[in-house]
Amino acid sequence: MEARCAPADRPLDDAEADACFGAFGQRRILLAVSGGVDSVALMGLAARWARRTGAPLPAVASVDHGLRPDSAGETAGVAEKAAALGLEAATLRWDGPRPASALQASARAARYGLLSIHARAIGADALATAHTQDDQAETLLMRLAAGSGLAGMAGMRAEGLTGGLPHLRPLLGMPKARLAATCRHHRWTWIEDPSNGDPRFARARWRALMPLLAEQGLDAEALARFARRAAEAEDALDALSQAELARCRCPAAEGASIDGRALAAQPRAVAVRMLARLIAETAPKAPDVAPDHGARLGRVEDCALAIAEAVRRGRPLRRTLGGMLLTLGADGVLACRPEPQRRRGRVNRVDRPLLGKGRAGD
Repeated sequence: MEARCAPADRPLDDAEADACFGAFGQRRILLAVSGGVDSVALMGLAARWARRTGAPLPAVASVDHGLRPDSAGETAGVAEKAAALGLEAATLRWDGPRPASALQASARAARYGLLSIHARAIGADALATAHTQDDQAETLLMRLAAGSGLAGMAGMRAEGLTGGLPHLRPLLGMPKARLAATCRHHRWTWIEDPSNGDPRFARARWRALMPLLAEQGLDAEALARFARRAAEAEDALDALSQAELARCRCPAAEGASIDGRALAAQPRAVAVRMLARLIAETAPKAPDVAPDHGARLGRVEDCALAIAEAVRRGRPLRRTLGGMLLTLGADGVLACRPEPQRRRGRVNRVDRPLLGKGRAGD
């Protein structure tokens, strides 16, 4: 749900909550609650919505990352708040060594891993997090700076997958200020995470820039609106690329094969998505080719350009990407199969006609 023109100090009413949580349906949902204002609002609103509509009560889980002295007390506080709302709650702990760099990214991966495991253990049908319109805006700015393409600029989706489990973001269209107003209205207390303002972390630095950008009209609502439009365009391109890929498939004894000339004839945005989909569908694991991030996108774009140029010149081509070997034959058929294992001391020769170094993306 997109909140438009509502005063920042107005709490969410029942009609707005119904629009936010309708996607829950009759599923049992595990709520990820950190104790911050957004997740406390998620927990309180979801509990009220479930009782008002007769939907299953959600369960709650909080993750103790062990990164601050107060973390155990904070997760205990979440459990107390959940109990006051009549919700089942669990505390999950991140054990093991901590990385020397990329700490937030590692903590995030560990958090979602623990939440996914716990959701399945209790029979939950989906996971829900309290991402807001403000989070969406920060995500877009970070991805733009990293060189993301259209898929990345679509931002977070209201419903996606995490660890193979449906991941719902019911408050993605809501400004953080309105969730804070909702908590104040219901007297739901929350904690402030000091890392949210720690300039060592990229998200905190982007967050500090938001007031300056808002003065120029680039506020969270405008960025969220752009993300929605980018998502609509990305979905259309993805559907077109899927249909075109199916149309130009060729029989293959191993891996997959398509008509390389048909691929080369497509607009660049469609060809890039066709190529990424071909590799993702053929490779057991192809984490490095999704066209959503600068460096990965640049590699897929370069490969699509190399194929188009080889088709134009009538030349064969061999190229590796995402652990797959792409071979364009004289007949114009593009074969995709797992890359052969390299022998020690020998490097496979890969033709790269008319290409320099990979670009950072679009």
